[in-house]
Amino acid sequence: MYTTFQSLPITSIAPEGWLRLFLENQRDGLTGHLDTTGWPFDSGGWEGNEPGKGPHASDDFLWAAYEHTGYWFDGMVRCGHLLNDDFLIQKAGRAIEHVITNPSENGYLGPENMDELWPRAVFFRALMAEYSASGDKRILEALRRHYLEGTTVDQYVGGLRNICNLEEICWLYGNTGDERLLEYAQEAYSRHTQVKVPDSPETLLSDAKSDRHGVIYSEIMKLPTILYMYTGERRLLEATINGYRKVDRDHMLVDGVPSCNEGYAGKGPRVSHETCVVSDYPWGVGYVLLATGEAEWADKIERACFNAGIGVVSKDFKAYQYFSGPNQVILTRNSSHNDYSKSRMSFRPSQECECCAGNINRFMPNYVSRMWLSDGDGGLVAALYGPSSVRANVGRDGQPVTVTQHTDYPFSETIEFEVRTNGSAQFPLWLRIPGWCSQASVSVNGRQMELSAEPGTFVKLEREFKDLDRVTLSLPMSLKLSRWPRNGVAIERGPLAYSLRIEEDWHINEDATKSTEELPSWDILPSSPWNYALATNERDLEKDVRVVHGAMKPNPWDIRDGTLPIHLEAPARRVRGWTFHGVYDHPRDDAVPRPYKEYALQSPEIPDQKECADRLDDRLETVSLVPYGSTHLRLTVFPDGG
Repeated sequence: MYTTFQSLPITSIAPEGWLRLFLENQRDGLTGHLDTTGWPFDSGGWEGNEPGKGPHASDDFLWAAYEHTGYWFDGMVRCGHLLNDDFLIQKAGRAIEHVITNPSENGYLGPENMDELWPRAVFFRALMAEYSASGDKRILEALRRHYLEGTTVDQYVGGLRNICNLEEICWLYGNTGDERLLEYAQEAYSRHTQVKVPDSPETLLSDAKSDRHGVIYSEIMKLPTILYMYTGERRLLEATINGYRKVDRDHMLVDGVPSCNEGYAGKGPRVSHETCVVSDYPWGVGYVLLATGEAEWADKIERACFNAGIGVVSKDFKAYQYFSGPNQVILTRNSSHNDYSKSRMSFRPSQECECCAGNINRFMPNYVSRMWLSDGDGGLVAALYGPSSVRANVGRDGQPVTVTQHTDYPFSETIEFEVRTNGSAQFPLWLRIPGWCSQASVSVNGRQMELSAEPGTFVKLEREFKDLDRVTLSLPMSLKLSRWPRNGVAIERGPLAYSLRIEEDWHINEDATKSTEELPSWDILPSSPWNYALATNERDLEKDVRVVHGAMKPNPWDIRDGTLPIHLEAPARRVRGWTFHGVYDHPRDDAVPRPYKEYALQSPEIPDQKECADRLDDRLETVSLVPYGSTHLRLTVFPDGG
């Protein structure tokens, strides 16, 4: 393979600390119990039942039931194996077992009443995960028959996302060595891109701005790199990289995920992203990390998951948003400022379009499964950071070792790696130096190492490790002021963006059709002022803004009890007259009128430079900024009052 790093078996990685609790909350919340919310998650379509259509589905929309539940099973099986949890493994396993043991006569897998290949690409990722965990050879044989005997290249030509099966076909080639699969993948991709020119490497390599559907682009953009990993054709890798560069340039938001109000929507402070992209974007970026071994791609994964990912779910993982974004100061059944349903920014266990309800279960299991990688030559790569451990055979002799990350990262600047092995083990340990860190250092057993720890690189620490050796990585985090359209500013520190802490008033929406007693739908109203401008600038940022550390706790993202493991204290001024967007004339800037259910109150655009200057209050206040992922209501891109 033409890769710098390689994935490890999913069962070799174990989350610890807050990461483990996060996945346990998934199990006890949406990931384990999404079927209680109704269609399509209670339909059993992948287990051979007829799923029917949802209340908003047209006659040709049957494939959606399989796509949406396919996302869910993928996240479920990965979460289950990372936790070694029988409940999740067996629940996902019933669908997996049915699919691989019930092919059609020609080997075609999946429901015979649904011809589209795209939902199969979604569900087959669960098969890839299950094979990584179990090594069940039946999965390889079933998929090989499906692609080589049950499908034809013609089925990939011109379809919307059928070509995304390229991910599974190439993976299957890598695990079987069957050259027919690689030839099949190359022909399918070539013929598809001749018809669907926007998906071609030439289009990705151009300077043209994309305004495509964000989910489709995220799924399509990774495909050239996947082909590169098995062919070595450099132009394909460059196409994907340039595609991501254009997304950064034109659509990237402060929380690490590009805007996607279904279609790409620019960088404005009021734009948002569909939650499917919150999972799909870092998954696609992960392939570029594997191919190139460049640290910036791991930085992107971390930023997306720690900010947009954790920020789009309730902290018990029992509700999520279909649309979310950096600035959202009211979230009710009527508050979405995007097209489609007005409820899609409210926190619910499922929405009337169920794709994101399934896809939200993938982002953190995918993060954990790529925290540790192999360098392909007996070495271990600490690619993503957080409390975790890995078991692997390393060095030329395949010596078994366990390496544990002891850390509160990203709430801490220090990561300690503890090596456990019988006797000693000679192998390289690769450590990522994030692009935002200019003063990183590495020490072994308390002795600082003379290493070139340049920002945006991987440091190679090659030595004979002994049992209980400790490697300490220090990643000092500096404050950064970033600038955004409409004279907007945001404060970042390390991998985290910081948002105004807004007191939240939660109300159960009993009218929501998919709300249950255990998984309710919510309206969330602000109960503290939010209409602030930041009163600092790049020159005075370190002087004006104070970093405050508190005690670490099991779920550091949940700050509803008033305790914060970290927050910032920053100067700000109120902006007079800046209030909600909507049909109601509000008597007070910081109040939500009752009954709020009757009004389409929405988060407003930030005032531009002149409006802000004319309305700034003279009184300087100190406000609390908390990690983006800790918030439900938030203001992240502020008017510039500095």
